[in-house]
Amino acid sequence: MQRLMAALVLLLITIPTLGILVHAQGQEQLVEKIVVMRITEDDPAIQSLLSGDTQARLFRIRDPNLAKKMMAQGFKVVAPLSGLVDILVNPVQCRDGSFNPFTIPEVRYALNFIINRKEIANEIYKGAAVPAIIPYSEVDPDYIKLLPVAAKYEVEFAKGFEYAKKLITEAMEKAGAKLVDGKWYYNGKPVTIKFVIRIEDERKQVGEYVAKKLEELGFTVEKIYKDFRGAFDVVYGDDPGKCQWHLYTEGWGFTGMTAYDHDTAVAFFSSLYGFQPGWGEASYVNYYPPKEINDTAEKLVKGEYKTPEEYWALYRKLVDLGIRDSVRVFVVWTRDFYIINPNVKGIIESPKASPWNTWTYLNLHYTGPEVKFSNRYVYSQGWPWNPVGGFQDLYSVTSVATAIYLPGITSKPTTGEPGWSLIASFKVERGNPVVKVPEDAITWDPEKHAWVSAGGKVAKNAVVINYKLLGKLKFHDGSTETIADLLAMIYLIKEWSSQAGEGDTRYESALASQYAPFLTNFVAVKVINETAVIVYTNFTHMDDGIVAQQADIWTGTPLELYLAMEKLVEAGEAAFTMSGAKAANKPAVHLVSKDQCEKMAAMLREIIEKKEMPDWVKGLIDLGYLTADEFYKRLENLLNFYEKYGHMLVGNGPFMLESYDAANDVATLVRVPDYPISPEQVAKELGKHVARVEAVQLINEGIIEVAEPGTPVAKIKVSVDGKPAAAKAVKVYAMAVSEKGDVVMLDAKYVKPGIFEIVLKKPLPEGDYKLVIYVYPAGYSQPAKAIASITVLMAPEETTTTTTTPATETVTTTKPAETAAPATTTVTVTKTTTETVVKTSVSTVTTTVTETVQTGNTGMMAAAAVAALIVGLAIGYLVKRS
Repeated sequence: MQRLMAALVLLLITIPTLGILVHAQGQEQLVEKIVVMRITEDDPAIQSLLSGDTQARLFRIRDPNLAKKMMAQGFKVVAPLSGLVDILVNPVQCRDGSFNPFTIPEVRYALNFIINRKEIANEIYKGAAVPAIIPYSEVDPDYIKLLPVAAKYEVEFAKGFEYAKKLITEAMEKAGAKLVDGKWYYNGKPVTIKFVIRIEDERKQVGEYVAKKLEELGFTVEKIYKDFRGAFDVVYGDDPGKCQWHLYTEGWGFTGMTAYDHDTAVAFFSSLYGFQPGWGEASYVNYYPPKEINDTAEKLVKGEYKTPEEYWALYRKLVDLGIRDSVRVFVVWTRDFYIINPNVKGIIESPKASPWNTWTYLNLHYTGPEVKFSNRYVYSQGWPWNPVGGFQDLYSVTSVATAIYLPGITSKPTTGEPGWSLIASFKVERGNPVVKVPEDAITWDPEKHAWVSAGGKVAKNAVVINYKLLGKLKFHDGSTETIADLLAMIYLIKEWSSQAGEGDTRYESALASQYAPFLTNFVAVKVINETAVIVYTNFTHMDDGIVAQQADIWTGTPLELYLAMEKLVEAGEAAFTMSGAKAANKPAVHLVSKDQCEKMAAMLREIIEKKEMPDWVKGLIDLGYLTADEFYKRLENLLNFYEKYGHMLVGNGPFMLESYDAANDVATLVRVPDYPISPEQVAKELGKHVARVEAVQLINEGIIEVAEPGTPVAKIKVSVDGKPAAAKAVKVYAMAVSEKGDVVMLDAKYVKPGIFEIVLKKPLPEGDYKLVIYVYPAGYSQPAKAIASITVLMAPEETTTTTTTPATETVTTTKPAETAAPATTTVTVTKTTTETVVKTSVSTVTTTVTETVQTGNTGMMAAAAVAALIVGLAIGYLVKRS
C-alpha cells in the first residue's frame, strides 16, 4: 500500500435546508386522532404530503435526492440506518426429490463471493445504503465487539467471482452435477434456481443482479417477481420442502436496538426461534443448521458463560458460524428516509429504527387534533393482527401495533441500553449458585392443565419487578390491568407452546419456536402484592437489564381477549400464527375480522350464559387474583367493546384502534384519555445528542517509529451538542486496522474538556494502518467518526510475529455511505488527495477528497462538520419483515 504522509484532508458534505413550508411554531397540541391509509406507491404518497392531505409517510423513502428535495421544501426527514437486505436461501431437501443445489453448504457460501456489496450500495441504492456482511451496523451497541468477524469475512469475500466459481464447480461436481456448454445439469435436467424477487423497491434490481451472476455461473434462473403479499405467501406461508423457491430477496425493518443483542444472531442463524426455513411448523420440512450453531445459540440464550470474555467469544462464534452457513447472505444496510410535515412534533429519534413507535405516538403533537398518515400497506393479506402469533410484518407494526401496545421492560430507544422502562422498576437477585423457589411461587403445568406450586425447584436468578401501572392502566375495553392479566399471558404461552400428548388440542407447534426463550428459562412467578412479582428464571447475563428484559412478563392484552382467541383456535376456526394457519388450511386469528369476531363473541356469550369457567381462569380465582364476578364483567367489557367498535383488537397503549376499514385499508386511531404516562416524561427521557470530531492531530505526522504500549498516536477534539465533551459525555473507541483486516484496539484517554488522547495499548507490528476513531455521545448511539492513516516503522523487539489481537480486543471499522443523510459525522484524515478507507460492514473503497487543508507537523487542524440529517427511533430490539 502506498504510504500516506503529511496533509490533513477534510471531507465536507453540506445539505440544503431551505424552508418553504409555513411552520406554525408554538401552536402545536396533542394529536387526538390518527388516520392511517394505504398509498402503495411512493409518488402519490409524496404528492399527498406536498398537498397537505397527509402529514407523514410511515413507510421509508429510499431515494436520497428525493429526501434532499423534501428537506429543501421544509419537511422533516428522519433517516435511521434501519433496513437490512439479505438473500434468504432455501437449504432443505425437496419433497419431490428434485435437486436443490443450496442443500450444499459450499454452494450457499459461494453466494457471498458473487455479490459486490459496495457496487449494490452505490449503484442500485444510489448511496442510500452501506455494505453489510454481518447483521449489525455501526449504530448497534455491540458493533465494536463483533467487527472482528466482519473483518475476517471482508478479506475472505474479496476473493470475488472467480473464487465463487471454483467453490461451486467443486461442490456441484462432487454432488454429481455436470457442466455442459456452460450450463449445470443434474440427472440430465438443467439445474434451475427459483428466485422470488420483490418488486416494490430496490430489491428488484438486487435480485436481477444476483440472478445475472448465477446465470454466469451456469445456473438456469427462474425469476419469480412478487410483491409483499405474494412473496410472503410462498416463502413464509408454505412448506419450503415443496421447493417453490430457492432464493428470496429478504428485507428487515428494525423497530429498536439493544446492547447484548445476541437474540438477533440466534434468530438469523439458529433454528431456536423459528426463523429458519420451515419456520418451526411441524408439518413442514424444517432446516436445522449444524449442531455447533444451535449449541452456541443455546448457550447464549441460557446464559451459559461465566465471564464477559466468554460471552463475547460465544457471540462472535455464533455470528462467524452463521455467516459460514450462509442461509442468509447479507447484502446492504439501507438508509431509510421518513418524511414528516414540519408541524408534526414530538418525534422520538434513534439511530436505528423507524420513528413510528409507542413513544412517538404518545408524544405526538400537531397544529390540529387530527393527522393523516400513509403507509404502503396498513394490513397485508395473510399477516394476522393478533398479539400471540401475529404482527410479524413491518406495515401493521408501524401503522397500528406500536400505537396500541405499551412495552414493559425493554431497551432505551436512543442508546439500546437494556432494562429501560417507564412503567416498571426491578432488582435482580442472583443465585449463589442458584435461588431456591419458594412454595408460594407458581407456574402453569401444561401436562396437568393447572396452576401448580413450583416450590422445591431452583433458578439461576430471581427478578423482583414492580409494575407501577398495574391497577391504574386500563385496557381499551375498560378493564383495569392487574396481576391476573400477566398470569394469563404466562398460561397461554406455556399451554399453547407445549404439547401434552398426541390429542392435545391446545398446542400450536410454531408457537414453541416463537416463545423458545421464555419456555427455556421461565421457572415460576411469585406474586408479592397488587403490583409486584418475583420472576424466577434460568436466564442469566452479566447485565442486570438484560436479565430483567428476559424475565419481563408484562402484557398488552387483557385475559378476556386471550380467552376469546383461545376458544376460536381450540374450536378449529383459526390458528395463532400464519405458518400454523397455512399448514392447517385455515385462517390465522385476525382481530379485525368480522367473521372471527362474531364467532368469538358467540363463544363468550355462551360462557356467560352457562357460567362456564375455563380451568386456567378457575385457577386464578382459586389463587385469589380474580373473582368470578370480575371475570364475567371482563367478558362483558370485551363484548361491549366489540359492539361499539366492530373489532376485538384491544391493547393498553396510548392510542386505541377506533375502526378499521378493510375495503379501503384504513385504520383510525384515537388517543386514550387520561393516560398514566405523560408526553413530557417521554420527551425528557428520550432526547437526542450529537457528537462531532472537530479536529484530529496526528503525533509525528502519523509516523510511529517504535510501536510500544503507551506510545501516543493522536489527539482529538470532540464536542457534544456544540460544547467541548466532558469525560462522561462521550464514549471514545479507537482502533488500528491493518491492510489484512486485523484490528487492534487502542486506548482513548480523557485529557481535558473536548480533548482525548489516543495511545497504543499493546505493540503493533510494522506496516501501514488506518486509525479509526468512533465517538458515541452519552444518551444517543449515533457515532461521529474520524479516519486517518498511520505508519509503524518498527515493532518492539519483543514482538516476533504479526498475529491477530485477542478476540476481546479486536474490531474492524467502517465508513458510512455519503448520502443525503450520512450515518455519522465524519472527519477523514489522510496524507494524499486519494485514500483507501473502510466502509460500513467492512468493504473497501477509494474516496477522492473534495477539499485539502494545509497543516504543520503537529498542529491541530479544525475539521469541517459534516451536516447530519439523522433522526431515528426505536422501541426495543425487534426486527420485522418488510
